[in-house]
Amino acid sequence: MIHRFLIGIAAFGAGLLLAPDKLPAIDDLPTREIVIKEEIHIPLDIQLSDLPQAWQDLAKCESNGRLNAVSGTKKQFQGAFQIEYPRTWVAHGGHSGNPPKKATLREQFHVALHIYADRGAKPWPYCGKFLKEEYGR
Repeated sequence: MIHRFLIGIAAFGAGLLLAPDKLPAIDDLPTREIVIKEEIHIPLDIQLSDLPQAWQDLAKCESNGRLNAVSGTKKQFQGAFQIEYPRTWVAHGGHSGNPPKKATLREQFHVALHIYADRGAKPWPYCGKFLKEEYGR
């Protein structure tokens, strides 16, 4: 079943229409920037402070904003957004040989957007409240 969700990303000055089955894999994207639906460009040198406030708050809540954070009994939750590795990470476009804790913020944010488009804030049971407040799901 195809789900389509409108996620307002004010920090980039546009809306983002995501369809989980239509988004390109990170390896298929241009090397200079990530383009999602040709409306949003994620620069190579993106910083946490460049993200929309809800995503900044999510990262601060999940990992104190640390890109290399690791938690969980099996050390499966990794990166700024504490994405489960390998299952969720790989299923939503992350490179299987490069876990979240070693990925750039650009790749972590790209995967997190895919996860949010697919599952809403559910993968972040507590900290997802920031996304719910901003985007309503």
